[in-house]
Amino acid sequence: MAKSSLLDEVLEHVTQSQPGPSSWFDRLPPEAQAELLEVRAGFDPARHQKRAFYRAIKAAGEKRGWHIPGEKQVTLWLSDAR
Repeated sequence: MAKSSLLDEVLEHVTQSQPGPSSWFDRLPPEAQAELLEVRAGFDPARHQKRAFYRAIKAAGEKRGWHIPGEKQVTLWLSDAR
């Protein structure tokens, strides 16, 4: 019998958790996502500071009733080159 690889052994024991939204952005309603994608498209790191942009996103989003997470998550998303 051939010896199984470490990957084979690990995959035998992995159980998939319940699928769900993968990020704070994915949990927002579609209209919020569309607006935030426009905001991200307007972000220019040569002209804008991430922290200032984050604060503005958080204030405007929460005013609309959206849950906007912490600075680190949003600034990573803001820099994401999707």
